[in-house]
Amino acid sequence: MGDLTLSSETKHGSGAHASGWNVAAACIEPLYNMFMTANEVVLTIDLPFVTAQKIRLRHLSEDSIEIYAETSRKISFKDLGAKHRHGEFTCYHARIKVPAPIKRRMSSKLKHGVLEVHIERLG
Repeated sequence: MGDLTLSSETKHGSGAHASGWNVAAACIEPLYNMFMTANEVVLTIDLPFVTAQKIRLRHLSEDSIEIYAETSRKISFKDLGAKHRHGEFTCYHARIKVPAPIKRRMSSKLKHGVLEVHIERLG
């Protein structure tokens, strides 16, 4: 996807269920991992059924980013192997706090349904 500095608004407000599933907006919070190096914060975010063109990253503050991604089709929890929950969703949405101050500039790459985001640390 290359270098990104995006500031587009997400299509859905808050209202997420405690489980990370916003039923009204048909959005779910994606799974992600984070690690830090001396110079950057790196996030890997699971986004199955998403194309790079449907991903929006936004720098919220020095310690948080927001991701919104539309799926290429409706996904049921059953599609993901979940047996304890029923329902469908069409997007992923998360506000992620990072443990170190970050710059606005991000680079990202989507490969096999996993988005890797590199964010340069301040100072």
